[in-house]
Order: sequence, then structure tokens, then C-alpha cells
Amino acid sequence: MAVTVYRSIGRCWFAAIAAAILGTPAFASEAPVATARPSVDDLLAVEGSKFAAVSPSGKFIATVVRHKDRDVLVLIDATSGSMKGLARVALKEFGERFDAHITSVYWKSEDRLLFRVLVDQAEGVDVKGWNANSVRFLGTRLWAIDRDGGNMVRMLENNTNVELAWAYNLGEIRSFLQRDPDHILMLVDGGAGRSLFKVNVRTGEGSVVEHADNDVIDWWLDLDGKPLVRVDISNGFLRFFRHEDDEEWTQYHKVRVRELKQQDDYEPLGPSDHPRKYYVLARPEGAQRRGIYLYDLEQGKFGEPVAENPQFDMTAGFISRDGKRVMRYCYVAHVEICESADTRLNAHMKGVRKYFQDSANVYMADSSEDDQTLLLLVEGPSDPPAYYYYRLEAKHIQRIGYVQDSLQGKALPTATLVTYQARDGVQLMGYLTRPSGATNATQLPLVMMPHGGPELRDHLAFDYFVQYFASRGYAVFQPNFRGSAGFGRDFAESGYGQWGRKMQDDITDAVTMLIEQKVADPARVCIVGASYGGYAALAGAAFTPDLYKCVVAIAGPANLREFLRYRLKTHGIGSELYAYWMRLIGDPKVDAERIAAISPELHVARIKAPILLIHGDQDVAVPYDQSRDMKKALDKSGRKTRLITLEDEGHSFWSRENTRLVLTSAGDFLEHNIGPGFGRTPENK
Repeated sequence: MAVTVYRSIGRCWFAAIAAAILGTPAFASEAPVATARPSVDDLLAVEGSKFAAVSPSGKFIATVVRHKDRDVLVLIDATSGSMKGLARVALKEFGERFDAHITSVYWKSEDRLLFRVLVDQAEGVDVKGWNANSVRFLGTRLWAIDRDGGNMVRMLENNTNVELAWAYNLGEIRSFLQRDPDHILMLVDGGAGRSLFKVNVRTGEGSVVEHADNDVIDWWLDLDGKPLVRVDISNGFLRFFRHEDDEEWTQYHKVRVRELKQQDDYEPLGPSDHPRKYYVLARPEGAQRRGIYLYDLEQGKFGEPVAENPQFDMTAGFISRDGKRVMRYCYVAHVEICESADTRLNAHMKGVRKYFQDSANVYMADSSEDDQTLLLLVEGPSDPPAYYYYRLEAKHIQRIGYVQDSLQGKALPTATLVTYQARDGVQLMGYLTRPSGATNATQLPLVMMPHGGPELRDHLAFDYFVQYFASRGYAVFQPNFRGSAGFGRDFAESGYGQWGRKMQDDITDAVTMLIEQKVADPARVCIVGASYGGYAALAGAAFTPDLYKCVVAIAGPANLREFLRYRLKTHGIGSELYAYWMRLIGDPKVDAERIAAISPELHVARIKAPILLIHGDQDVAVPYDQSRDMKKALDKSGRKTRLITLEDEGHSFWSRENTRLVLTSAGDFLEHNIGPGFGRTPENK
């Protein structure tokens, strides 16, 4: 795998990078008012600043700039603003059948950087008939380079260990070994199983720390990278091992894989300075919300929470390098908020969020060791994703670059929090996005867009579906109906058994509220959803047939009896996962009639609105049969319907071309059925 090192930078190249990287200072006031809405090409464009990291001192920023035909690793001097290219990877570095990209960058020390390169099959390439020689380039590789562009080496390139046989992904850093300036720990997934390597970042040479084993899936490491816990999977069990007397691995706990909960209520964050204690993000038995705990590995106990929020679940935690404290903890209110014990830092972060009108997520992507220089990823409904760095002492924020340059200067929508009351008195909330220029407009065409999960939630964010619908002039409402996650255990569990009932009523009541407030035109309301949202879209068509003028259901369950049968086959009878789905929907043996009553496929005779179905034929979360059989039932009843099959695609994360197909097909379907949106002009298409 070849990577080009930049030794010098030509004037024209530098000017292009400067425009792509620095852009306009964040506090500039002379920027022209944007009028053009983003097109689908703008939303799916690849060019921009994809990744960034700040050096330990805060003096330097490394970022990956993506062009159509290459990725460039760029070094920025945060003091002077000067820049230089360190390395580049051409898109077709390894031939027309492959795409190559730099996919991340890290600082190991003030003078040494690491970056990962991914080589994948090019979109649309047929891999049939490929042999071992054809795929030898595929996978990830990790490179190291000096800050001045010298001594670039590939990690493990010259190693010949048996653990490296058939290991295509050689880019996963398991620990940065903060106390060791020259080494990192890498996880290698080879033909013999997973292993741990200690690798010298200056030479690329590595040695095995834990030998390959096909049963091993993970290790929990202490501050020095020493494995404390090994996690295996075998014979249907997750098995946890710990060292006894620093010699042999001894099993101390096991749990059936099929009894693991569907929702992740336990996540290791990092080691502490206390032997055998680990920081975890968890929701212990009886707790309402996720918090951060110092978990005792030997006793199997959580203790008191180290950090929690009285309203919202914790979403992330960052542990200090010495393991003595939780540096930052984050939760999603209406945007993500990260706080710490440092009140001065909290005040600065509050000021940054205020600068972005408290409507953007300000993610702390990285920071200098003294926390005086912060690397921020900012995105929201009116703010296209972009990297910034912020100096606390100077109270100065500077944009590094947009993740997608094509969105710079585009007129984006505005979004606001809306609270409303369900018919049974439950207080609910959601987010209303208005097209640009429609801040005070009334009687807007509306897209109701319930989220998937259903134990997920929406918040103010740069959502590509919402952005596309708004660019075509439609208002979008995203309700957090009961059963949504993020607001505590009780609220999530209030949706159990309420598919097609109270959960659906919450969505219906949101439409009614928006019509009563004259936000939405009752004659121009459609519903669009994916996964559970796809079910809610079909349920809206079947159970409130006069409310919606069109329906787009993406990978939505339509026959819940068959969907539960699929889950039973997948997880096994008596498993916790299958029990979870029965809690959500019902027990097919006991609740057969109730389940039939809320299955849209069995009620197609009630449907009036035309329906667009979209589904990947390789979907393992919701089987393709659900949309195929719904199409057959609709066709038999004479209802207007169309099924778009996404070939070789799963439940989500589709190719760029298939994402384009989904967006444009849904947008055209909306326009055909409820007319053009607010301010719609041909060039916005």
C-alpha cells in the first residue's frame, strides 16, 4: 500500500487547501446572505475536511481534506495559520476496482502522528470471481509520520507473525499507551482470531501481547495497556476472564448471548487509577437513567454514580489519562451538552453553544493536554457539520473546515423545539424544521417523520433526510413519542405494548396540534419513516386513513405476527432478546388478536393514501419480505403502491447512489401527491 509524502507545496495547491481548510473566520460579519438551498448533490458530496485532531500542546491541528480524486493529510500551525501537506492518498491508488481514503488522524505525541487508510471495493464493482490476489489491497492500514513529514512508516508492515495471516484490517488502535511515548496497542483480527500487538510507532515493528484466539472478542486494559479482563464468546455464551496472580486467565462470569438486552445499558469507558475498577456508562438495575459509574470488576458492583443528569441519559464520558477522574460527560437535552467539574470550562462551552444559538451540537472531538485548546465538531439544523478549534485564553473560535464544502453558503432550514400534550394528558415534545425563508409562514406542506428504534430519540441535528425535504420546501416534524429513549426508563417502557396504539396516537396528536396552530396545511400532510418509523408510517395509513395524503415506508414491519416469528427464529425461544420484542409488541400466543389489530398488512382495505415502499433485499433487521408482502396485499386490494428494492443493501448505511435514489424518489413522491413545497423552484430539485 503506497502513500505519497509531500515534500513541498506549490502556490496553487496551497491556495486551494487554504480555501478548503480555513474558510471564513467564525465571527466574521461580512458573509453574504445565503439564498440557494442545498441540492441532493450538495448533501451527498464528498469533498471537505473529514477528520481532525489537535496536538498535545494545542499548537498544531492535523486534518484530512478530501477531494474528488484524493485525500490529503494537512498540518495547520494554530498560532500562525500556516499550513503544509504531509501525505496524500489517491482515490484510485490501487486501481479502478478500489477506492482508497484516509479515514482518521491522531496525535501520538507532539511530534508524531498516526493516520488510518481504508481501501474498499469501488461502488458498483462486481466482486464475483475475485481471488486472493484481487483482494490483497482491501482493508485498513495504520501509518505514522513525523510532524515535519519525515519518517513515514506503516505499522506491522514487516512483521511476519502467524497472527497477521489473513488480517486485512490492521488499523485499530486499542490503546495509545499514554505513559509510553513510542508504542501503541493494536487489535489484529486475523485468520486465527483476535490478538493484541504492542507496536513501535517509529519503526512499525510489533510484538504479540495476547496471542490469537478465535473465541476472543475484546480486552479491557489498564492505564499501561495491560489486559485486566478478556471477553470470549463460545457455545452461545459471553465469558469474562481475569488474571489470577498475573499469570493464568480465570473465568469469573458468563452470560448467554441470547439473554443480552437489545438496548446497550452497559459500556466500558476506560480504566481508573484503582486496580480492578473500571469506568462504565451504565443503567444499573432499578436506575431510571444511564450514568457514569466506577464499576468494581471483582465484586461485580456499580457503587454510586460518578456523573448523572436528572432528566436525560448520559451518552458519553471521557476519562483522564491518569484514570483519576471523569474529565467530561455528555448528555442530549435538545442538543448534546458536555460538562465537567471545571466550571470555567463549562462557562466557555456554554458561550460557544450560545454563539451557535443553542441549536447546534458542539461535540468536543479532541483537546490539548491542558484543555486550553479545544477541537470542536459543530453541526445542527442550520449549521452544516464543520470542525473548529477554540482557544480558551483568547476566547477565539476558528473554523478549520466544513465536512462537506458544498454546503458552505447554502440556505439551510431553521428548527425549533415544540411541546404538546397527548390526548391522555402526557406531555410530549418534538422538533419542527421549517424551510429556509419560511420562519413565519403558515399552512405549510408537512412531512411527519417518526424515528426508528423505537427506543431511539430525535434531537436538533443536521439530518440529511430532514435537510433534503426542507430543501424541497416541506416542513418536517420529528416527534419523541412515548417509547423513545433518552428520557429515562419509565418513558421508554411506557411504549411497551403500544405499537399502533398510544405510540401512534402521539404521532397523530402532533399532526393535529400543527394543523390547529396553522403551521401545517391539513390537505398537504404526508408521513415518512424508516424501520419503526416505517411501521408508524404504514400504521398511519391504515389506522388514520384520512390524515395523510401519502406515505413513504422504508424497511418498515408491516405484519407483526410474521415479524415476531422472524425474531423468534433469529434469537431463539426463551431468549432475552425475543422476550424484549414480545414486551414491545406482544406475545403471539396470548395476544394474537391484538397483534393482528395493529398489523398494517392485515388492514390494507382501510388505506386511502398512495404508498411508496423502500427496502434493502439483504436487510437482516427487518426482512425484505415485510415490504414485499405488503406490496402484494396492496396490489390485491387495488391500492396505489410502489416498491423500490435496494439491491445488495441492508437495513441502513446504503451506498451513495442508493441514498440518492431513496431521497429523490421520496421527494418526487411527495411533490406528486401534495404539490411543490414552500419556495420551490426547478433549480432546487
